[in-house]
Amino acid sequence: MKKINLLVDARIFGGEGQGTLTYISGLYHALLKNYGDDYNIYFASYDQAAVKKHFKKECIHFIPLKSRNRLWLWLQEYPNLIRKYDIDFAHFQYITPFIKNCRFIVTTHDVLFNDFAESFSMTYAQMRNILFKHSLKNSDIRLTVSEYSKNAIHRHYGIPTESIQVTPNAPMDIYLKKIDRQKSKALVQQKYGLQQYILYVSRIEKRKNQLQLLKAYTELKLSEHNIQLVFVGNDTLNYEAFSAQIKNLKGQDRTNVHWISDWVSNEDLTHIYNAAQLFVYPSKAEGYGIPPIESAVLGINTICSKATAMQDYHFFGDNHIDTDNLELLKACILKNLRNPTPDNALQKIAQTIQQKYTWNHSATVLHQNILQLQMAAHTKKVAI
Repeated sequence: MKKINLLVDARIFGGEGQGTLTYISGLYHALLKNYGDDYNIYFASYDQAAVKKHFKKECIHFIPLKSRNRLWLWLQEYPNLIRKYDIDFAHFQYITPFIKNCRFIVTTHDVLFNDFAESFSMTYAQMRNILFKHSLKNSDIRLTVSEYSKNAIHRHYGIPTESIQVTPNAPMDIYLKKIDRQKSKALVQQKYGLQQYILYVSRIEKRKNQLQLLKAYTELKLSEHNIQLVFVGNDTLNYEAFSAQIKNLKGQDRTNVHWISDWVSNEDLTHIYNAAQLFVYPSKAEGYGIPPIESAVLGINTICSKATAMQDYHFFGDNHIDTDNLELLKACILKNLRNPTPDNALQKIAQTIQQKYTWNHSATVLHQNILQLQMAAHTKKVAI
């Protein structure tokens, strides 16, 4: 059989760092490493440098996208590119083109706007429900990142669970390397002015529950003990309640609460994780929830919500809590500051994560689904 021409919608490259970029990068690094001889992979994006930065050594093809108009992109540009490059499979995140002229793969990471309507506008939810449902029904391979999201997709769109494959996120290689903690602390103090801090990492938005962590921190008066609180994340959704609370901080809280909203490189972010005294992730709603996994795999003491997809993170033990319960969250933070989880227990958690979540597994799921469709088509063609 000839090589499979696979196109990847890689518009996220060169934009803000988020879970979708991590997913595409990790999945296709593993696919190229393990099954690269079977594919010609084309990355379609606006930013060639950003794509090549992630795939320095792998053999890939870059297709420059021209239109920034999404309607034109789905109606004309992608169908034309699929025809031009004789694409067999095209992989999209959430939304597929309206014209189908090859087999589609879609990854629907979550449909949280249905179960947490108060965190999203009605227009946001209505438009996505129409487009997501159409894309799922129009796709030959349907992927998601957790059992929670798989069941939610079935519940809201009636897609059979057996037709949805789970390809979980996993820590990127940079988080799996041993990093000297003292080196990280020195770098973070010099570059960002941070030391002895509680850390939160992810995009700033209502469902992520950052205000709960800020409230716990201020009520515990941790700034009086020179413990800092650090938020790393972009405010792309303009979450005014959070920015207002940050601006209205008084006294030592104003000095010791830091919000890094500018883009941070993966290398710097790794050091920021690695230098943290405690990582807290109080999110109410996640399709997967990669930041606590990244933190824990580096051996950082981590408190994590047990809501939605994160209910599977049993390895956090006593630190796997209902973070919506403010008093429980405060008590857990104090307990971990006073009596941190022992290093051997943190190492065990890191090992569990490395065994449970791997990009090799997710790439194998994708590869096998593609081969199954290719073989079925080949068999049908021979029979005819």
